[in-house]
Amino acid sequence: MTPTRALARYVVQSRWEELPPPVRHETVRALVNWIGCPIWGSRDAAVARTLAALDPFSGPREAAVLGRAERLDPFKAALVNGVAAAIADYDDTHLETVIHPTGPAACVLLALAERHRMSGAAFLHALALGIEVQCRVARALAVAPARMNGGWYLTGLTGGIGAAVAAGRVLGLDETRMLWAIGIAAARAAGARETHGTMAKNLVAAFAAEDGLMAAFLAQQGMEAPETPIEGRRGLGSLVSDGADFTAMTAGLGQDFELMRNAYKPFPSGIVIHAAITGALELARAHAPDPGSITAVRLTVHPLCLELCGRRTPRTAVEGTFSVYHWVAVALTEREIGIRHFSDAMVNDPAIIALRDRIEARSDPGFRKDEAAITVVLGDGTVCDHHVDHALGAIERPPSDAELGAKLADLVGGILSPARAAELAAACWGLADAPDAGVILRESTLGRS
Repeated sequence: MTPTRALARYVVQSRWEELPPPVRHETVRALVNWIGCPIWGSRDAAVARTLAALDPFSGPREAAVLGRAERLDPFKAALVNGVAAAIADYDDTHLETVIHPTGPAACVLLALAERHRMSGAAFLHALALGIEVQCRVARALAVAPARMNGGWYLTGLTGGIGAAVAAGRVLGLDETRMLWAIGIAAARAAGARETHGTMAKNLVAAFAAEDGLMAAFLAQQGMEAPETPIEGRRGLGSLVSDGADFTAMTAGLGQDFELMRNAYKPFPSGIVIHAAITGALELARAHAPDPGSITAVRLTVHPLCLELCGRRTPRTAVEGTFSVYHWVAVALTEREIGIRHFSDAMVNDPAIIALRDRIEARSDPGFRKDEAAITVVLGDGTVCDHHVDHALGAIERPPSDAELGAKLADLVGGILSPARAAELAAACWGLADAPDAGVILRESTLGRS
């Protein structure tokens, strides 16, 4: 049996009640962590421009746009919600591969929730499977011994596959059609990191969601695809990865869950910056240095931090997402980080810019991705040091359920009323027992009667 067919068989045969309780609960946590992101992002200019471009061409308007009153066809709704969810880079991250797996799968499930009524448990089960398959394919492509060009945006390469799995599960695809759905999605896989710092970055996961949904519908109608779309000689793995390890797609399948190694961002920024932010916050809270008295800041980080997030002079909040210099300056100045700090005004604040210019960073290949060291030198000669073994939000330092709830409230606070925000949180936490997963949509869109 090929690895792709083994994944398809597992997805089709899996049962929600057979997933270990910690896996079921972690799936709920993934949803609570993510659902506020598209609601907050629904007011961004990128969403307005996406709607302006696509709305005139929408088919049947049966799917909701989170945080808004508009309705679109399921394909366009999945895409627009995907754009909104990606804007602040505040979602989840499978740390070993640096993919963001919940978004593509959740977007297609929400797009289908009204057309194909499903229970809350069915929604969560499909979400869990979409996340799990994405992470496993990503491991095959990007984790040693595999070597993948860092220019690929891995969420774009695997997100459509996870979305196809989630949608295919809801559509009731059999094993062969599930394999075809994966194969069609793999044929559409794409995503370049050159988009970072621009609106186009938000389209990568969004296109993956739309492609995955289309792949599932095509497979349902009998659109055939190859038996080995990922592991074949000309398959996705061979095209984008040197030495891809396809055994990672199925090793421990059904027993060892990559979903349990998915992490939730405590800061709206690139994940590889989080250790540096954690260090700056903890140092600032412990020593309370006056930001104006700081004469120098020295950072040591994993090489990937500077490779992906080494922008010295961001001009917008989107560019600031990928600037370790910016976020360390914000952390030292504000001593807290929330969604309100993701703004053009913060990026262009003169005090933040002045402190940012006094920060120097170097990479150490011996550091883990979630490890950092920071030294702050004050004008009177005082030197403060701090070392972070694991960033906040890492698997070793996960947010509590209460902290995830607070993050959701912070994200939706400017769009939903406090009562609606509380209802949405309760709907998510109790989704496994809900007869209709559409309750999430009723609590997260505008214009509800």
